[in-house]
Amino acid sequence: MNNVICVHWGTKYPIKFVNILYSMCKRNISGKFNFYCLTDETNNAFAEHVKPIRIPDPQFDGWWNKMHLYDKRLEIEGNILYMDLDVVVVNNLDDFFTQYRDEDFLCIRDFGQPTTTINSSVLRYNLKHHSFIYDDYMKNKSLYDPMHGDQNVITDMMLRHEKTQILPDDWTYSFKWPERGQPQKYEKYLPKKHPLKKNAKICVFHGHPNPDYAMQYESGEWVKNYWK
Repeated sequence: MNNVICVHWGTKYPIKFVNILYSMCKRNISGKFNFYCLTDETNNAFAEHVKPIRIPDPQFDGWWNKMHLYDKRLEIEGNILYMDLDVVVVNNLDDFFTQYRDEDFLCIRDFGQPTTTINSSVLRYNLKHHSFIYDDYMKNKSLYDPMHGDQNVITDMMLRHEKTQILPDDWTYSFKWPERGQPQKYEKYLPKKHPLKKNAKICVFHGHPNPDYAMQYESGEWVKNYWK
């Protein structure tokens, strides 16, 4: 069984972001799949087919809880596609599960620093092969925690790892900076600055704006057709 997972911690995003991500996956993954949410949420306001997993102890602050994605205590079997809550799925996702080996750690190049940094918004991994990431983090936590966040830890561990495969750039892109390595100002009234790339699989929203904000303006009007 293929698996999708996201992380919902704290109050930064409402629960609807989890439910919308599940809905987008349902439309864009062929066949059955498990959809998990690693969360501290206790009220279970998730959609029917979202399977919440309580973040194991010790819980961390903010994005550091993403390190639990590689915690073998999650007991998820098979390949796992992780996506941040602020992404928009624009095309079929099957290739994430069919085009690479189980032992491959799949990641994307960063949008601002593509030659030196992994972007942790979209990853595919397998606990059978990659739980060492969590183990190494916990063993060396005092060395890793001064870094800016989980993305920097993943870059440090996995950028040049023998199991790492960098996914094609055209599978993912940034809404704000559509061309990797070319940051630009967000222009909500200029659609040509923030286009829908119809051949991409995932559009990543990082920082401001989120999808629900962007789709209120001309440059993000196309988001309404996908983020639902």
